[in-house]
Amino acid sequence: MSSTDPTAQIPAPPALQAQEDRLRQVIETLIELAIGVHDYESVAQSKDAVIARVNLLTSQLSELASTAKESVSDVLVPREIVQYIEDGRNPNVYTREFVELLVKQNQFVNGKMRAMRDFRDVLAGQIRETYPELSNEVDVVLQNTGPSYPPILIEETKTEEHNSEGKL
Repeated sequence: MSSTDPTAQIPAPPALQAQEDRLRQVIETLIELAIGVHDYESVAQSKDAVIARVNLLTSQLSELASTAKESVSDVLVPREIVQYIEDGRNPNVYTREFVELLVKQNQFVNGKMRAMRDFRDVLAGQIRETYPELSNEVDVVLQNTGPSYPPILIEETKTEEHNSEGKL
């Protein structure tokens, strides 16, 4: 499972997996019933097959409903996903869009944090130049407000700036 893939499958609990299997059986029975109804006029045995499929579907739906209360009672599904499904949309699209939104927000907040750190460092440098007697206090403030960027981030930024200059 890739950590970058928002739609990667997470193993379901056994009770939920069993319920999913029952749901797949219902879908399969519905497909078989649709085929039987389509062939109803052309095949003599289709009447019996359709009746058998309807009876099977009834029992499967009854079993699905009776076990659903027990197996999925602790599963919380956000209303937005339910609305997505009711609107005929793929819930994986919702997940992907949600992850993309989080990435954008994360980049925005990281940019703000970076700007504040840069401002802090510039301000500290200017205070040291203008008021050399406050150097010790400036060092204490810098130490208490967190480190500057690690060397890796500084190198990545220089590389990105160099690459963007070459593209102009």
